[in-house]
Amino acid sequence: VHTIELKFKLPVDSVNDIRNLKKLLFLFFTMISIMSYSKDFILSKKEIIEKFTENSKNIKSIDVVVEDTIVNKNNNDTLIVYKEASLILKPFSMKLTIKMPSFDIYVYAKDGYICTAESFDFNWKKRINQKMVKEFQASVYNQNEVYNIIKNNIDKIELEEIRGNYILTISDPYIIKDLIEKHLLMGTTDNSPKKILIDDDIFLKYIVDKKNLLPIAFIFSANISYEYGVENLTVGAKYFNINNVKTIILPDEAKNAKK
Repeated sequence: VHTIELKFKLPVDSVNDIRNLKKLLFLFFTMISIMSYSKDFILSKKEIIEKFTENSKNIKSIDVVVEDTIVNKNNNDTLIVYKEASLILKPFSMKLTIKMPSFDIYVYAKDGYICTAESFDFNWKKRINQKMVKEFQASVYNQNEVYNIIKNNIDKIELEEIRGNYILTISDPYIIKDLIEKHLLMGTTDNSPKKILIDDDIFLKYIVDKKNLLPIAFIFSANISYEYGVENLTVGAKYFNINNVKTIILPDEAKNAKK
């Protein structure tokens, strides 16, 4: 049996065309894979806000610095209050320093106790006050309700990227008004009659870390009408050590305080 071997020799131009075709196909599939990869990692506005709110609701511990500025619109008198806090949510413990213009207040909450002192005498007092502990807890967990409202109003939130971080701005003033009236932005202690004014000064913003979609800072402002006049309230907060606060240690003076 004789085998006949057929050999074909393609013209040089055809060989070059095949090589070029292979290169083009390689580049094409490479670009497709890059586009697919990028599509998976470019988050939409909805995804960014949803991930931010869920990540924020799952924060276990945090350090926060807050500045409250209250300006009387009638005479421009200004009160600035600084707050520094460390929080562990479960089991709940807190260290809080409130810096007033003329004195400071120190608060520790741990193991169901509230320990307080003021800077002019540092006379520590210890109280078993579950109601006060629950109020502190409520002021923290209120933020979860804020995050739910943000998540449910994505169409009313502006999203932009500045210097490598996301800026979330609630553009609907009535949402901010509702948050204030429900004590979700001002805490649970301000029960005085008031009216939130809808004007150009009302806003609410979050600065969000683009890498982990956790909050970096928060600021809101509003003009509030009381019986005695109108005040502008601006609250700004910066967050640190998220999920890295391991323990809160009471000073010996607080530990040994009398009940």
